[in-house]
Amino acid sequence: MARDSTSIRERIYATFADDELDFEASVQTALEFTADSLGVEYGFLTRIGDGEQRILQAIGSHELLQPGESCPLEQAYCRRTIQLSGTLSVQDAAASPAIPSEAFDTFELGCYIGTKVVVDDEVYGTVCFGDSTTRNESFSESEGLLVELVGQLISQALERRAYQRTLADQNRRLETERKTFEEITETTFDVIYRTDSHGVFTYASSSAERITGYTREELVGTSFINYTCESSLPRTIAAFDQLLDGDPVEHLEIEFERKIEGTVRLEINARPVYSEGEIQLIQGVARDITKRVEQERELRLQHRALEDTAVGITIAEAADPAFVITYANEAFEALTGYSRDEILGHPYRTFFAESVGPVDIADISEVLATGDSSVFDLLVTRRDETPLWCRTSISPVSDESGEVTHYVGFHENVTEEKRTVRLVELLNRVLRHNLRNSMNVILGNADLLDDPEMASVAVSRIRERSHDLVQLSERARELKRYAHRERDPCRLDPETLLTRIVEEHAQSSPHATVTIDVQSDRSICAGSELGRALSELVTNAISHHPTDSAHVSISVTDAGDQIRIEVLDNGDGISPSETSFVRMGHETELDHGSSMGLWLVNWIVTRYGGSFQIEPADGDQLGTRATVLVPAIDAETSIEAAAKPSTALFW
Repeated sequence: MARDSTSIRERIYATFADDELDFEASVQTALEFTADSLGVEYGFLTRIGDGEQRILQAIGSHELLQPGESCPLEQAYCRRTIQLSGTLSVQDAAASPAIPSEAFDTFELGCYIGTKVVVDDEVYGTVCFGDSTTRNESFSESEGLLVELVGQLISQALERRAYQRTLADQNRRLETERKTFEEITETTFDVIYRTDSHGVFTYASSSAERITGYTREELVGTSFINYTCESSLPRTIAAFDQLLDGDPVEHLEIEFERKIEGTVRLEINARPVYSEGEIQLIQGVARDITKRVEQERELRLQHRALEDTAVGITIAEAADPAFVITYANEAFEALTGYSRDEILGHPYRTFFAESVGPVDIADISEVLATGDSSVFDLLVTRRDETPLWCRTSISPVSDESGEVTHYVGFHENVTEEKRTVRLVELLNRVLRHNLRNSMNVILGNADLLDDPEMASVAVSRIRERSHDLVQLSERARELKRYAHRERDPCRLDPETLLTRIVEEHAQSSPHATVTIDVQSDRSICAGSELGRALSELVTNAISHHPTDSAHVSISVTDAGDQIRIEVLDNGDGISPSETSFVRMGHETELDHGSSMGLWLVNWIVTRYGGSFQIEPADGDQLGTRATVLVPAIDAETSIEAAAKPSTALFW
């Protein structure tokens, strides 16, 4: 039953006005008075933030309404409260649309009334009251005003406490600064100064004469405006106004007139000094940075030259055997895909591909240790895990004594050059190795044609080897055709692309099963020939299956800014020689057409900034898993923005 509202309000006012009670005690007393007045069992103060309600103080025995308890805001009675300007009162929570069902199921409060707590125009939390049972009648207007009053008083107390803490911090800082000032003022090479609120010098350290030519006696009693060059005056006055507003000024650079001739470049750091909450004076430090400004101007020019070049440039300290990168320009960021923060502090080898082994790294380190300039063609991995060939030229930088202190690296993307070289090497091996071996077989069997008993066997062997040669020749021509084809990235729908492949193989291999599972809403940014590459992987899986009832599954998932396409079959698994061929990037034998097919797949995929790997299926599962990563593109992105440059043929 509600108590006399006027008496309760006066008691609550008195509670928050009592200087002997701290904030927590005032809140606790207010919760008790108000809950008693409302005739409810529970009262609590909450903090709302990051989608969560946390109990700060509470009365009553409800186990979930105790200090430290928290829950998602979506499951709290307060969710609707913070959206209202006044109070939210609910007579029967179970039947009220204002109370989420999750909240009622969790807390089981039959009735509820609460209001939000606002601090500095931002929602801080809520102060709420409730009971396990419903009410026979709604909360009255006076009861609502009482709860709103408690919320306002808590808001004021929180703001007052924050102000008092700020004031105390400022006073402590002022005392610390005063002591520090007294200790260093006469020993520093910089000018220590003070001005009043009108900008008139009230103090200047002895170093002022060395830097400006004016003695402290000449400066004291005069305004800083008298000595500030016209070009610096507007920003100097603006900075002084900022100080008067209570904000410190840091790293302000101005031109200051010297007494004899010329000017001096000063860096100003200043802050207001308070007394009893009011700004009494301005205290600052002025440093002569004339020489530094000239040096910085030269360095900026040199730095801009490094940044504007199209060649990736890095610098590493020679003293560190890992050659940790201490500088990288924008072109190196673009080359690797890593930001400067991700590059700096990491060794060169961080960006090497896995195929660059310890022996290669040791060889590079050995050459660098000699202090000579060197050039390396290295396979590196971009941030998106795509490989590219990088030609790195490293030159030593020596100090005045001749000791090497740093290494400068120049990095150029030579992937297209390497791709062409790899293709030429491949086709040469096909002609030299397979053609020679096959012709030897054909000629050898041709000698058996005159033998009636061996003639049929010889004819069969000649036909088989001739068929292999024709097939290999056709694959080589196809690879060459795609190599000379212009890059034409476009937007490819995975579902449409894979459905066409399934339909093609349903006709050519009716006993095989090919399924697709597309788990991405994005499209693929690549050329239309990607369909040929994926079809080749399916064909390879079916043709190498020990039976005519192969099962091939194709899955499509998101992988960052790429699309991952996996082709998994249930065959006997790819041979170690072929996985080695893909991993190492070169072949030892080309007697079977599947290797040429894998070259075709890799050529197409890497041409559009993707990567390709093939390996036995995971664990004890039989079969082969081929993984293709290609750039993704969403509906809002243009093809030009999503398209990626060619990557290396293999990891």
